[in-house]
Amino acid sequence: MLDAENLFDNTLYIDSLSFSRGGKNIITNLYLTCGPNEVVGIVGRNGSGKSTLMNIIFGQTKPDFAFMRCNGVKFEKGYQTKEIVYLPQGGFLPRELLLSEAFRFFEIDDPDLLELPFIQQNFKNRLSSLSLGMIRFFETLLILHTKHSFSLLDEPFIGLSPIYIDLIKEHIQLVKHRKGILISDHYFRQVMDISDRLYLLKDSRLIQVFSEDDLVFGGYLNHID
Repeated sequence: MLDAENLFDNTLYIDSLSFSRGGKNIITNLYLTCGPNEVVGIVGRNGSGKSTLMNIIFGQTKPDFAFMRCNGVKFEKGYQTKEIVYLPQGGFLPRELLLSEAFRFFEIDDPDLLELPFIQQNFKNRLSSLSLGMIRFFETLLILHTKHSFSLLDEPFIGLSPIYIDLIKEHIQLVKHRKGILISDHYFRQVMDISDRLYLLKDSRLIQVFSEDDLVFGGYLNHID
C-alpha cells in the first residue's frame, strides 16, 4: 500500500479491486498504480480480465469493490474525474465525424499531432473515408494527445500495420512527459518495449513481469522465439 502522503499525489491508484461474474472471480483484490510520466503495461490471455479492468477504472463496469483515487481524489467512475480518458477495443468515434471536428471536441492543439502528415492529409475528411486500421490509428492518437492526466489504451495496436504501430509507440514517448498511460495489447513485445512496468493478469491477479522468461513461467508464452 502507498503511504498516506502519496495517496494525495498525482497518481492513478487502484486498491482492493474485485469483480466477479456468474459466480466466477474475474479480478480478485487487485492493486495497481500508474504515475505521471509512466507507461504501465498489462498482458494476459483472452478472457483474463484486461478489458474489464479498464472498463471498471473508466466507469463503464461496476466492480464488486474497489478503492480508486486519481490525483488524490477518490472516484468510482473515472470519466467523471475529467482526468481519465479511454480507448476501448471496439472504437468510439462516429464514422460521419470529420477529423477536424474530433480535434475540436477533444480540445487538441498539440503540434506533434497536428503536423503529422497523416493528419494534414485527412484533416477535413470524414472517418468513413478511412480504412478500419487508419481509424484505429487516429483514435489512438487522439486519446494519447488529450490534456487528460491519464490515458487508458485497450488494444491500441489491433489492425495496425507495423509502420503505424511504430508511430503509436513514438507518440507514447512524446506525450509521456505529461501524463500516465495504462496499456494492454496482445502485441506483448510492443507493450514490453514501451512499458516502465509490466504485469501479467492471470487467475484474477496481477503478476509483475521483468522479462519474457516470466511470461513463459507464468504460462502466457509456451516458449521464447
